[in-house]
Amino acid sequence: MANQKKRKIDAECRVFKDSWAKDFFVCEQKGNILCLICQEKVAVCKEYNVKRHYTTKHATEFDNLIGQIRIDRANSLKQALIGQQSFFKAGRQNSEAATKISYLISEAIAKRWKPLSDGEFVKDCLGILSSVAFADKQAMVEKISLSHQTIARRVDDLSSNIADTLTKRLGAFQFYSLGVDESTDVSDTAQLAIFVRGVTKEFQIVEELLDLCSMKGKTTGQDIFNEVKRVLLKFSLPEDKLCGLTTDGASAMISKHNGFVSLMAKSVPQNIIMHHCIIHQEQLCAKALEMTHVMEKFVSTVNFIRAKGLNHRQFQAFLAEIGADHDDVIYFCQVRWLSRTATLSRFWSLLNEIKTFMTNKGKDVSFLDVASWFNDLAFLVDITTYLSDLNIKLQGKHQFVNRLYEHIQSFFHKLELFQKQLNEKNATHLTVLMTRSAYSINHDKYFALVGNLLNEFKKRFSDFREHSDELKMFAAPFGTNVTNVPDMFQMELIDMQSNGDLKRAFSQQANTQERWASLLSGHNTKYTYTITLFLSTILELNKRTP
Repeated sequence: MANQKKRKIDAECRVFKDSWAKDFFVCEQKGNILCLICQEKVAVCKEYNVKRHYTTKHATEFDNLIGQIRIDRANSLKQALIGQQSFFKAGRQNSEAATKISYLISEAIAKRWKPLSDGEFVKDCLGILSSVAFADKQAMVEKISLSHQTIARRVDDLSSNIADTLTKRLGAFQFYSLGVDESTDVSDTAQLAIFVRGVTKEFQIVEELLDLCSMKGKTTGQDIFNEVKRVLLKFSLPEDKLCGLTTDGASAMISKHNGFVSLMAKSVPQNIIMHHCIIHQEQLCAKALEMTHVMEKFVSTVNFIRAKGLNHRQFQAFLAEIGADHDDVIYFCQVRWLSRTATLSRFWSLLNEIKTFMTNKGKDVSFLDVASWFNDLAFLVDITTYLSDLNIKLQGKHQFVNRLYEHIQSFFHKLELFQKQLNEKNATHLTVLMTRSAYSINHDKYFALVGNLLNEFKKRFSDFREHSDELKMFAAPFGTNVTNVPDMFQMELIDMQSNGDLKRAFSQQANTQERWASLLSGHNTKYTYTITLFLSTILELNKRTP
């Protein structure tokens, strides 16, 4: 008997009886017996315990109720209890809804860079809406807290949550690369933007803005290095998984001894591949055209029209009066260099109107009568159009660098074709310049300019050319000559190329990411992961200027 286990109440299979509601004014809630009169819980679900509670506390008051009257009283007590509980539940739900709305509005204000004090204005608008269309929700609207202090706390909470979520996502990286850009805002405060792109074991690519660091003092390579190290520690990113760096090419970034890149290379145990932002390099290459005599006249003319309000209004009225194809010239800004093509093209299409307007204003536009200047402008319009087309191809998400480098190589070949044709006194593909064929075109001059541009492109993109074999291997592993790839990949690549199932799976996928993901699922080995995870991160470096 000493070893016999005690019985548990749950094992006795005690069940609430419906007759207890009428006899003892009780009900069952969440597995407990609750008295409808005093709302006390009965300890044990047994008729003896329920009857004892009723007899000792409520019998003298309710024993005189019999029949249907007793049943009705029990039902009314039960409905009163349900109503009371619903009231508190609705209050809690309204409070939770008000808090959720406060967070959502705070998020919207933060995303749109609005002042935190705008929360009170939003609350007033919600109050007007509820008073007219949703009168039953007016009490809940009044509970929404949108003071600037509350919104500041909400934004901090959201920021912390985003940082925690991002840290968890980054923890799944097998390899990652960084894009780093330093610039100055309107208050002359240096802002360091740090982007991260990584790839998981399942070949899922994640790209995020890791941090935006305000640098109050100097912005030397050491300062940038310290900030990046701090951010990596903040998000628990291990340095041994870093495999690529993309920078804006500033001297503080790429200086040989004290630049950020060289300091980072010394800090990590493995070799990392370093590149200059591909779009920024394209813009630097464009400066090799050296046509300042055209740009100076062009910019001064546009600025005369756009800089003063009176001149601008009169020019627009003039264009409207004569029914011109366009209603304005486009303002040119050196910082916004991507707009140069549109500005030049608009200027070219409105040349006659601009000449007439400037002459009426008493401005010297004699350069518009110089055939050589006109030809140079036409050539510049043509070549900047091709540069703009290239720039658009280099932009956008979900592009690997092997594809971007193919666009660069295609532009190389176009420039070589232009050179060959200009050498033969032919400008077929320079369509705007061809409209000047009736005038004396200096083909040798443009041949030299295209040559300078081509040489600059080849010089600046030499770092990509060094990895051309790896680019080809990544883009088409089954068509790559094994002898042209690094030694560490050769044996694994032979095994992959000999596997017909992998080749079929690779060819059936729509894009590069899906193709390599199919290889991972069918060929789960160390070297395949090394190829895909390492190269995918390196080759999909940050293409856009941060």
